[in-house]
Amino acid sequence: MPARFHFDVVRDDEVIRDEDGVEAEDLDDATEQALLCIEEMTSTGELSDGDGWCLVIRDETGDERRRIAI
Repeated sequence: MPARFHFDVVRDDEVIRDEDGVEAEDLDDATEQALLCIEEMTSTGELSDGDGWCLVIRDETGDERRRIAI
């Protein structure tokens, strides 16, 4: 059964929260979607590599499940 995951973009005290989220089968599926999202944000210039940003995957209860450096 799919679950909802949220991808927040975080650097130090700066947080860009994902209020909508995405549906994924499990955390691994959500991680694959998050990696695609990171690729898109860096290729369009929305985020630059090495700027200290990371993408935090939260589950539907708001708990952090995984953190990926950008």
